[in-house]
Amino acid sequence: DDMGIPESGNGVSDVLDEVRYELEWLMKMQDSASGGVYHKVTCEVFPETVMPQDETDELIVSPISNCATGDFAAVMAMAGRVYAETDKDFAANCLEAAKKAYAYVSTTEQKGGFKNPGDVVTGEYPDSSYVDELLWAAAELYKTTQDAVYQDGVKSVMESARYEELGWANVGLYAAYAYLTAENKDAATEEFIKTKFFAATDDYLEKAKANGYRNACKDYVWGSNMIVANHGMMFLMANDISPNEEYVSYAADQLHYLMGVNSTGYCFITGAGTISPQNPHHRPSQVLGTCMPGMLVGGPDGDLEDPYTKAVFLNTKKPQCYADNSQSFSCNEVTIYWNSPLAYLMAAVENSK
Repeated sequence: DDMGIPESGNGVSDVLDEVRYELEWLMKMQDSASGGVYHKVTCEVFPETVMPQDETDELIVSPISNCATGDFAAVMAMAGRVYAETDKDFAANCLEAAKKAYAYVSTTEQKGGFKNPGDVVTGEYPDSSYVDELLWAAAELYKTTQDAVYQDGVKSVMESARYEELGWANVGLYAAYAYLTAENKDAATEEFIKTKFFAATDDYLEKAKANGYRNACKDYVWGSNMIVANHGMMFLMANDISPNEEYVSYAADQLHYLMGVNSTGYCFITGAGTISPQNPHHRPSQVLGTCMPGMLVGGPDGDLEDPYTKAVFLNTKKPQCYADNSQSFSCNEVTIYWNSPLAYLMAAVENSK
């Protein structure tokens, strides 16, 4: 409760205060009438290299999507559990919002996923299937409420959901973890989901064992560091369900990779280690001329998806295609969804000692 944020000293963990700030924003994205959640709010184009307060273009609220609504329902159901001890009223509001969102996504069909409307060209984040989001919502709501309606919801879609990577598009494994750590599980449902979860986890464990850096990454694409962090998170989730020292050990190795045990020699977390990124594709850092510490950058991208990397990485091995340059948005940008698994990974590895 002393991290130096505005809420410090209020008797509540600053982590919970910070997350609550984001949850309250997410609540604004829910349509109060239908329970559906607007997919994103954005300008038509990406901002120039300016500070946030100097980005003054018109904001556009995109249409409701089932993927966003399912994710929202899952997150708010989690919040209903987590905040019950510190603020029962807020927890109740979160849970009510989750139920409304689930009612929408479980009864509203949407084909083709979200598409950018009109002239909007910012990141679309396309996802053609919302079945895994629906599964995650049902699993989290069951874990929180123990209401049989949500267990039935899990059963109704579990066979058609994807259990692949962790990530913003693939949330089936988050759903599996939620259900497997819930109370009063249906035996057949538990067995089906457990088989899916460990098939994915153990596949990545074998890949990590075969890699010189004990890294489970199959390919080095845009955001490869997110994939590494997610695998570490997956191993630790597996250890929660079925304790295994190998899971803990290899989870730590994914963190070691991010912190410098890799073929580039970089600690990919800004401000840490002997060699770390100095020029991230991160507008505040670029404007201020100084790199903000504590951010995980995207990492090697062997597909060379920006002009800078195409110019400097001819005939370079994929794991070494990393450029510490603000122009290299495919290697050196900063996003919330590869910093969030890093936060989980660092805390859980420390907690496992």
